[in-house]
Amino acid sequence: MSEKQLQLGEDEATLALRDAWSHALEALASQINKPSFESWVKTARPIRIQGGAVVLGTSSQFARHLLESKYAASIKEILGQQLGYEIKLRVEVVEGDEPPLMTEKLPRTPRPLPKAEDDSIFQPLNDRYTFDNFVVGPTNRLAHACAAAVAEQPGRTYNPLFLYGGAGLGKTHLMHAVGLMAMQARPDMRVVYVSGEQFTYQYVNSLREHRTADFRRRYRNVDLWLVDDIQFLAGKERTEEEFFHTFNAIYETGKQIVLTSDRAPKDLELDQRLRSRFECGMLADISPPDLETRMAILQTKAQGEAMSLTDDVIMYIARIITSNIRQLEGALIKLHAYASLMKTDVTPTLAEEVLGQYFAENAPPVLDVRKIVEEVSKRFGVEPADIKGKCRSKEIVIPRQVAMYLTRTLTDTSLPAIGRAYGGKDHTTVLHACRKTEEKIAQDRSFAGLVEEIKRRLRDSGAASS
Repeated sequence: MSEKQLQLGEDEATLALRDAWSHALEALASQINKPSFESWVKTARPIRIQGGAVVLGTSSQFARHLLESKYAASIKEILGQQLGYEIKLRVEVVEGDEPPLMTEKLPRTPRPLPKAEDDSIFQPLNDRYTFDNFVVGPTNRLAHACAAAVAEQPGRTYNPLFLYGGAGLGKTHLMHAVGLMAMQARPDMRVVYVSGEQFTYQYVNSLREHRTADFRRRYRNVDLWLVDDIQFLAGKERTEEEFFHTFNAIYETGKQIVLTSDRAPKDLELDQRLRSRFECGMLADISPPDLETRMAILQTKAQGEAMSLTDDVIMYIARIITSNIRQLEGALIKLHAYASLMKTDVTPTLAEEVLGQYFAENAPPVLDVRKIVEEVSKRFGVEPADIKGKCRSKEIVIPRQVAMYLTRTLTDTSLPAIGRAYGGKDHTTVLHACRKTEEKIAQDRSFAGLVEEIKRRLRDSGAASS
């Protein structure tokens, strides 16, 4: 223990710790993604200084594990700077609902869309879908970063933004979050959210009622246009034509457009002119979440529903439901309802009894490193043994980084295990490979298309072999 600590009495030391933690939270908030910070770091609280170690209290073993494994280094560095000496860190599970020390900002209620006499045709934004409660992981990090950038500066970056991926992975959540954040920054902004199906229905009605001029005026006088499930326009020739002209009118005035689909633009059965417009902006795919992200989603959802789940239950659910966030939510609701009716606790045995038969049978086939390496080696024209070896030439390093990235995003393999599979690398090398691949995907459209093609082939081969 330092001289500075010895000079303080116990009460003064505690007060100093609380004050230092409050200031440390402000710095940590800028280093850790917001959902993780809000869920795990901000909810911790300083307990005491004991033998040169700062003891933090948290509410669950799962939160304790995350703090110790992912955020301990940042917390020790920043909290030590605030206290003025190097510290050790210990995390304990404590009971009680004492609020975090950092002053809580009152939630801002999203303002409704500016009303005109005909705005009732537009769908409202869902204020539950915010960036604050979106859990970020390696399979959605790029989409989340692009959406946040668009929300901060609509029309000035990534326009149009095209988010695509399977059902229930968070595309609609991010789209609503963009709209809500943009409206909070500029309450006078005219934000319009519509689904592809609703756009089609409204256009058909305007034709039947001879009101196409009103339809066009409503849609082309917007600041931020959010269009969900664009794939529903396929096969509707006149609607596609109208959408094309509406898109051009909004885009050419510098207004922001965000689109979602279950497929990449090149795979949509739409007019080539539309596909080329979509591809001129930023494309970001969302893949099924990895194991750690699914566990974090379950913990966040359970906290929102005031459910108490053990780490074993969370792990079990995360392992049998791998491809759809809505299924994770449905599983929690089903478990909660069953436990309430039976007046029993949610245990791993109960979870297996209630969920196991359905979800285990519907789980998708699991990809392994071998399949990923084989597919990547084919597409890049290199040998599988070189990807898994120690060669450092550029011709091998890039395919190896792509293979590591795909293993991280498409499987539940841990970082250390991925490192061992690719020539005995450590986990920091794997993280570096994933980051470099994400950056190249964002910068190089042809490279992004190549990676997406490899993903598609892997999923197709997995489905064929199941």
